Amino acid sequence: MIRERKSSLNRVIQIKVEMKELEAQLEQLKKELNMLQESCTHEFEKKDYVQKCMKCHLIESLQW
Repeated sequence: MIRERKSSLNRVIQIKVEMKELEAQLEQLKKELNMLQESCTHEFEKKDYVQKCMKCHLIESLQW
């Protein structure tokens, strides 16, 4: 019983560490995507309410 709790606690700690690492990686990827979208020469495909760049996948609303 004690061994199961310790194992469970270790897994919780491991999951939290992995989540922190993934959150940091996600933030870095968001920054990289934002930089690519800012420097893109957009080629938009227009729909009824939005337009989406075919190159960088930036989506803009056509509703003001």
